[in-house]
Amino acid sequence: MNAKHAGFWLTAVLLAGLPAAPCRAGGGSPAISILDTAGRAVLAAPVADLAQELTRNYPGPAAYHVVTNADAFDGLAAELDLADLAAALKKAQVSPAEADALCAAHRLELDKLANWLAAPDSSAPAPRFIPTVGLPDEFADYFEGAVAWADPARTNQEAARESWREVLNLPAPERRFKSTWAAFMLGKSWQKENPARAAPFFQRTRELSGRGFADSPGLAAASLGLEAQCECLLGNFAAALPLYLELWAAGDAAAGVSLQAAAIAAVKNENNTALAVLARNSAAQRVVTACLISHPPPGGTAAGREVGGKWLAAAEAAGAPDAASAEALALLACQVEDWEAAQRWDDRVLGTPLSQWLLGKLLLHSGKVSQADALLGKVTALFPLQPPPKDGSAPLREHLHMPTVGVDTNEVASLIPAPREILGELGAADLAMGRYRESLDAFARSGFETDATYVAERVLTVAELKDYVEQNCAAGADDLAEGIRNRLAQRLARLHRTDEARAYYSASVMPDAVALAQALARSTDTSLSAEDRAASFLAAAILTQSKGMALFGKDAHGTNAADGIFSARQRDSVLPPSQDESRRARESAPESDEESHFPFQAAELAWQAALLMPDNSGDTARVLCQAGTWIKSLDPKKADVFYKALVRRCRRTAIGAQADKMRWFPLLDADGNLLPYEP
Repeated sequence: MNAKHAGFWLTAVLLAGLPAAPCRAGGGSPAISILDTAGRAVLAAPVADLAQELTRNYPGPAAYHVVTNADAFDGLAAELDLADLAAALKKAQVSPAEADALCAAHRLELDKLANWLAAPDSSAPAPRFIPTVGLPDEFADYFEGAVAWADPARTNQEAARESWREVLNLPAPERRFKSTWAAFMLGKSWQKENPARAAPFFQRTRELSGRGFADSPGLAAASLGLEAQCECLLGNFAAALPLYLELWAAGDAAAGVSLQAAAIAAVKNENNTALAVLARNSAAQRVVTACLISHPPPGGTAAGREVGGKWLAAAEAAGAPDAASAEALALLACQVEDWEAAQRWDDRVLGTPLSQWLLGKLLLHSGKVSQADALLGKVTALFPLQPPPKDGSAPLREHLHMPTVGVDTNEVASLIPAPREILGELGAADLAMGRYRESLDAFARSGFETDATYVAERVLTVAELKDYVEQNCAAGADDLAEGIRNRLAQRLARLHRTDEARAYYSASVMPDAVALAQALARSTDTSLSAEDRAASFLAAAILTQSKGMALFGKDAHGTNAADGIFSARQRDSVLPPSQDESRRARESAPESDEESHFPFQAAELAWQAALLMPDNSGDTARVLCQAGTWIKSLDPKKADVFYKALVRRCRRTAIGAQADKMRWFPLLDADGNLLPYEP
């Protein structure tokens, strides 16, 4: 970069208040919208939180505590075994020296077993195990069974069972430490081969633990899940569900997922008699419903809707449940879009906050927008944005969320809290009713930024938006107020009302807005030299190009978060735009590329700078090349004007000569220096 270029370019950069290398306007991930869904969002039902629902439906404190992973426990827990052995020897009044020797000898055998189990080669020969002389019978018998069970081929299963049965046949005082272990492993040995035979051993594990037999690995809790698996294999879902629920209460987080899967399997089961029995059991009915209404919900797919519909029919045939269950069933009916069933269930509990919300959806589904709008206005007061802190188990309405699905996937991307969702739905209903200011307020307060932007940019007139801001959005009040003020400023700036716009920019954007205004003022000041005015035009161009998104609210393609909403509104079958809204949206659309694409505005400012600069100047060449580069991908025809001016006016410069050779714009580095050209 030569000295003259450095001086001119640095002058423009200093006037712009930017780094020497102009930055590009960035963009984040698209914001969540309640309008851009062809109207489905306002009818979509919320989902419950599974953990909260299980807490609501578990009747009391947990009887057990999870210690061991049941699936990973394969008969060996060496450190716990040794600790139990030490306790047993102490209880038997064995001398400390003899107890230490016995524990050391037993540890050697446990290590052999552990190493064999961990061997990568399943065909590795079994090590030679040496019986520990003096080991209490229950420990010796149990260990003998564990060794037989460890055989990878499971050829010694019956030998393992026989050893564990010997433990349980010992007199009670002589098997205080290994009875639960033996019963648990007997159940596990039969689990896949004969689930009906396995289940009683898991029950006995808990019975022994309850009678005070030692249970250092927490096998009583672990037995719950394995017994539940057995009952599911046998089709006894009514028995499996409370077991999974108790395991979840014991601290096994994965049990909630297993419970939900079991509940769905129970409903899908072809045994309708068993399903009817399940539906008539009030506790089981609540648990199944809790699983079906909770995230991730089954209602979003055809299979899920079939499951939900089948359960609703079974619950309705079973008779009238309590109010809380009826409310949950009304929610399920909305989730699977069975609007008639939703109306019937909702009628039973009409008056609760959740039932009122669901009624609003039913009204919208029936096209009664005015009634829904009035009702949703009342419901928002029942679901405050800042609810009181939860104390223990929360009612269903306090842990509802609205799932949002990713644009490119069918997966749930996020969960919107119910208070935000309801306020957003009110905004959509207000918009349909022509209550535009109220709609903007609801969207903004609920965090639906895209929808708030649509109303602020395309529906309200500038005068209406300005009046709303003056009355509701004091400068510096909060992020919400700043965001709406910024939207007004951007809209004014696009209308070239820059002096008005400056009063509404947020603190983060204000320095750039001031710098742009100052640069524009200097560019038209005829008392300044042509070089100073050119530098000011260039400063304004650099600011417009690099900060255009923040200053004008449009990206390089002339769009923002609001511009896709209007076409979506035209497709909306639930809350279509009124004629008035459509007229307003069309009238507020940009009139030209230059109005909506800030790179065109930046290029025009750079063109004005170049008009004040001499031909065959390196600075002039850089300005024309840079400005053309800004718009060459947006409109090659408009960019061609800059290319031809570059060649015509600056052919004797390195940049101009390169452009003439390439028949297009050469590449410049961040400082405006020419990069080597490789054809």
